[in-house]
Amino acid sequence: MIINYMALSFLAAVFSSDITMFGQFMISRPIFCGPFFGFLLGDIHTGLWLGMIVEMVWINAIPLGCAVPVDLTFMTILSVIWSTVLFRGSQEIAVFALALAVPFAYIYKEVDFAGRLFNTKVMHWVEHGIKNGKEKRISKGLFFGLLFFILRTALMYFLFLLLGSIIIKKVFATDIPIYIVLALKKAWYYLPVFGFGMVLNNFKNIKIPFIKR
Repeated sequence: MIINYMALSFLAAVFSSDITMFGQFMISRPIFCGPFFGFLLGDIHTGLWLGMIVEMVWINAIPLGCAVPVDLTFMTILSVIWSTVLFRGSQEIAVFALALAVPFAYIYKEVDFAGRLFNTKVMHWVEHGIKNGKEKRISKGLFFGLLFFILRTALMYFLFLLLGSIIIKKVFATDIPIYIVLALKKAWYYLPVFGFGMVLNNFKNIKIPFIKR
């Protein structure tokens, strides 16, 4: 499992780099990375379902300018991997994994913020080099900035995957009250409804041409 988590963490870091570091091909969106990792791990249905929920509930969390929203890619990939690797096909595990991934994603947000401060120092190093005729620092700065991002993100994925696996196994190894299990199973179907409500709420102020209110 350790080797698998290492490989998945590196791949997940590459997907996360699509948010602000490189490309922006939209592969980092939950509706894509969720089913993708679900497919890799043999449960595309769970990956699609979790990705859809995260996409709808946090659809307005977009990194614009200096804004650092919660990392939806981090949240989605963690929950999908936990759900498909530990207890494949279990709806209550999937819901619990998603709930566990939310605080982890907010913790990673702080790590990402610190990483951006480091990138600012790299940018100043590049600017200082340009003033002294060292234009090669531009490519070096881009390379090392991207490399640092992927390495620290992969490390965070790996650590949280291990920690989350331990928590989930410990929780579900105990005798959980049946009403909690049933509540988690119901949440599997209620969460998309809640997500659709969030979508409607986020777009309620959009004006559609030729339609009067």
